[in-house]
Amino acid sequence: MRVFLLITLFIGLLGTSVACEGLGLSPSDNSGDNAEPESTVESGPVTVNTKDAAVLAVYRHLLGKAENYSAKSYLADFYTSCDNWYAESEYFKDGSDVWNVVVDMTDESSWNLRSYWQQASWFILNDGEVIPSNLFESNALRIEADLQEFSTETTMQTK
Repeated sequence: MRVFLLITLFIGLLGTSVACEGLGLSPSDNSGDNAEPESTVESGPVTVNTKDAAVLAVYRHLLGKAENYSAKSYLADFYTSCDNWYAESEYFKDGSDVWNVVVDMTDESSWNLRSYWQQASWFILNDGEVIPSNLFESNALRIEADLQEFSTETTMQTK
C-alpha cells in the first residue's frame, strides 16, 4: 500500500512540475542577490481581425501615449465618460481595408464634458497600427494632443 501511495505522490509531483513549466511558472534560478530581473519580450505587430480587437487596439494605442499620472488620469476620465465604442470594417478607394473605431456619445442628452470627447474616430490597419481619423472634426487627434500635453507637462515641471 505504501508503494502505491509513494508512486501516486511521485506521479502527482511530476505532473504538477510539467504543468507549471508549460504555463511558464517554473521556479527561476536566483543564483545570487544581484540577479538581474527577467527582461520582457516585445511582441511583434498585432493582427487586428475582429471588432473587439480593433477597439482594444485603440485602447492600447491611447494608453501608450499616456506617459504619466496626469495623462493616465485624463484617459481614465475619457474611458469612464465614453462607453459607447464600436468598430466597422471599411474600405479605402484603393481597395485596402481598415477598421474604423468610433466612440459616439451623441445620444447623451446633457453632455457637460469636453465637446470633442462626444464623438471621435480612429483607423486601425490590419497590422495593428492606429491612426487618428479625420472624421468628426478630427476629434481623435484632439484627444491625442491632450494626452501629449498632459504627458509633457510634468516632464517640463521637473526639469
